Amino acid sequence: MLHYSIEIPGILDSLRVAAPFTDAVLHELPGMEDRDKLTHDLRLVSSEALTNALRHGERTGAQIKLAYTLYSDKVVITITDHGIGFDPDTVELPDFEECPEGGYGIYIMKTIMDEMRYEKTSDGNNLILTKSWAVT
Repeated sequence: MLHYSIEIPGILDSLRVAAPFTDAVLHELPGMEDRDKLTHDLRLVSSEALTNALRHGERTGAQIKLAYTLYSDKVVITITDHGIGFDPDTVELPDFEECPEGGYGIYIMKTIMDEMRYEKTSDGNNLILTKSWAVT
């Protein structure tokens, strides 16, 4: 198991710091079939989850934590913020007929990842995303 984490300021410009960190961590994924697709999907999910935390989380200088835990058969992505929180199960599907500019993040995360959990703790709000793969 490998664990990597970074704390970034709760502002959208922090995405410029998080993206290279994400790329470096995902480079550590074990070799597997469809590694490129998995890496692409995890980059997308990480970006969507972090963008949501930065847009909707507290912006009064609070740090947002992005963490990856890599196992031989799965990755767990945890985003921790200090906003008011939300229940991802209450977020409605985007209106695909109207094609809005935003609102696809939770849908993308639920579609790509095997598990999506949300916890509100004394340390903050944790969005926990898990993706498994077959060990070769």
